Amino acid sequence: MTMKCIYTGTEFPQASGEHVLQNFLGARWTSNRIVCNEAQELFGRTIDAELEKGLREFRALLGTKGGRRDPGPTLKRVQGSKGTTFHLLPGGIPALAEPIVKDTVSADGTVTVDVKAADIRQLAWAVAQIKRKYPRAPLDIGALRNTLSPRTRYVDEKIHLRSGLGGTDFFRGALKSALNLLGVTENETALSEHCDSVRNFVLHGIGHARNHVRWLTNETAINLPRLGEFDQFLGIYTRDGAIEGYVQFFGEIAYLLRLSDNYHGPDFCHCYTVDPLRESVPAESRSDTLDISTIPSFVAGSEIPNDEVLPVYSERVNRLLTKQKDRAVKIELGRIIEEVLLPHEGEILTDELLNELTNRVAFVFLRHLPGTQDLFEQMQEG
Repeated sequence: MTMKCIYTGTEFPQASGEHVLQNFLGARWTSNRIVCNEAQELFGRTIDAELEKGLREFRALLGTKGGRRDPGPTLKRVQGSKGTTFHLLPGGIPALAEPIVKDTVSADGTVTVDVKAADIRQLAWAVAQIKRKYPRAPLDIGALRNTLSPRTRYVDEKIHLRSGLGGTDFFRGALKSALNLLGVTENETALSEHCDSVRNFVLHGIGHARNHVRWLTNETAINLPRLGEFDQFLGIYTRDGAIEGYVQFFGEIAYLLRLSDNYHGPDFCHCYTVDPLRESVPAESRSDTLDISTIPSFVAGSEIPNDEVLPVYSERVNRLLTKQKDRAVKIELGRIIEEVLLPHEGEILTDELLNELTNRVAFVFLRHLPGTQDLFEQMQEG
């Protein structure tokens, strides 16, 4: 039995499983009947990579894994507001990108050196720096290892991130997922001439993004099938002689799509929802039911990210970050409770334990209250 690639039109007897929604988004639905291996290889190193690049910061903050359970990215060498350079690990966990070495010379000529390092390798790096500045310093990396004081501290500066939403190849990647969904649900339609324009745009970049992708002009949340707080959602449907779609990444970053503007076949509606955190049960859902009246029509969207659009996406990104912060606080509180109470499970709680728990919990909330940053930094130093 042979299949036909919905992009190249070539027939093939077998192919690797193509993710309907890209693997990096945490999706696991695949089909080996819609896209030939040659097209998959091309997409993997071009438009899929560009879509991932545009959404990388959100994935890193949430720490979501790919559909093949691969870990999320580490953002290298991001800058803090006080000049410190960090690596941002999956889940939004900052780690020093390089050791911080501070030396102080007292009145009698004694030099005191304070070193902060992310791991033992950075300690060796710091020692090399000190030896260059103080060649006669009696430093022994082996001895220093025995005097280490491991300590985790909250970052007392803001970390600057910049995402790259939009762009031709970013949009080609988003449209590819919509055409994939059409290929697994309405294969004949996906192969038909109705989709030639979007097919050529996705495969070759021929045409203009504005013919197939529009920006939202309203920040109001749309009523969609829901699994979790940060769902990936993809829907395709017929409306007014067109095949339209709606894609939403991480619960907020959304675009209006159009796969055809001259469709005259039977009506249909298909959608696919994924919880990239895999916390809901089930973590994925496929449905043919969607209230498309709540989704703006394609022509109601904006062709460009103008002054009407920018506040909309700013609000949506802020909502995403607020939800991410709330989630991070819950995780941190759970970690504190486990650290303080778990070693004493089954024991009577002492005043000392309760005070430690209360202080550490209060410290977490203090970090996130507006206007308390100076006080927080003083407590860090204390």
